[in-house]
Amino acid sequence: MDELTLRLFGQKSWLAYLILPAVSITVGLFVSWLFFALLKYSSKRKSSVLKEQLLLRLKSPVYLLMPLLLLYPLLSYFGLGVFFQKTFEAILILSFAWLLISVLRALEEVIKEKFEVKEENKAEDRKVLTQLRFIKSVAIVVIITLAVASILWNIPAARKLGETILTSAGVLGIIVGVAAQKSIANLVMGFQLAFTQPFKIDDAVVIEDEFGIIEDVTLTYVVVKTWDWRRLVLPLTYFNDKPFTNWSFNSKDIINTVFFYVDYSFPVAELRNRFKEVLTAHQLWDKRVADLLVTDVDNRTMQLRATFSTKNATAGWNLRCAIREELIYFIQENYPHTLPKLRTVDNRNMV
Repeated sequence: MDELTLRLFGQKSWLAYLILPAVSITVGLFVSWLFFALLKYSSKRKSSVLKEQLLLRLKSPVYLLMPLLLLYPLLSYFGLGVFFQKTFEAILILSFAWLLISVLRALEEVIKEKFEVKEENKAEDRKVLTQLRFIKSVAIVVIITLAVASILWNIPAARKLGETILTSAGVLGIIVGVAAQKSIANLVMGFQLAFTQPFKIDDAVVIEDEFGIIEDVTLTYVVVKTWDWRRLVLPLTYFNDKPFTNWSFNSKDIINTVFFYVDYSFPVAELRNRFKEVLTAHQLWDKRVADLLVTDVDNRTMQLRATFSTKNATAGWNLRCAIREELIYFIQENYPHTLPKLRTVDNRNMV
């Protein structure tokens, strides 16, 4: 048996080239399968978001990385060429980077589950989600950059090229700084927005006369979902130069207004009672603020302002439309003669 082993493996026969890699790959796949089997068993006994996310996101990178780790010691044993070894190491580094990014995304989902965006979410929760989104993007960029840098540093020719480039780093820095001025400004602005928080994920904003919801914040731009489901994609530097309205800066609840114009003879108290009846029967009203006042007059009409509160801007928009419809119908049906009129005078009868 010793002579057979020596013949097969000691002299590196063609059979050794088949058996050793096959064993390494098999053991790597088995270890990966065992890890996920135990994790799945643990998840069934006591489920958690972290375990579910690890099962969902780590399978592919782990099933790739584990066999590669066991194959790596065989490279020196078989004495393969430098090109093959460096290529294998590059794949190994990329696999490890893939695993780190998958773990990062799994942790993101765990935190998002804790601070899940709901209609009643407080500003503090949405602040955490906004910072999380930006930090995740920065971390992925850092992981990819380090992986690529490690691959290049592991290649002697690329390392020499890097040393050559570093000797002219002053000139290169100026060129890159000028060329990437806007990108760097966007990145710096991204850090500022993520931590000063002029807006957060799911904030209701008015930008360029468009009402929308902050849907996403990346390293370079912000996505605003408008009321008609279009997307405004704005560079981060936009928010450093242009003003915008944030309807839910500290909280989502909002006071809404609806205006009516009626004749002086209109009984305001009747409309006030009808207004409160409509609000009480409507599920979008949060039962906090409700009032109807005469806020202005001119030579023809008086202005009535109905104010009411809702839990967010979307509910406010829908309730404003309903209030207009109901109260206009009430005026038409009960006091049509008090609708705004334009009076004229016949000058021929005047002395």
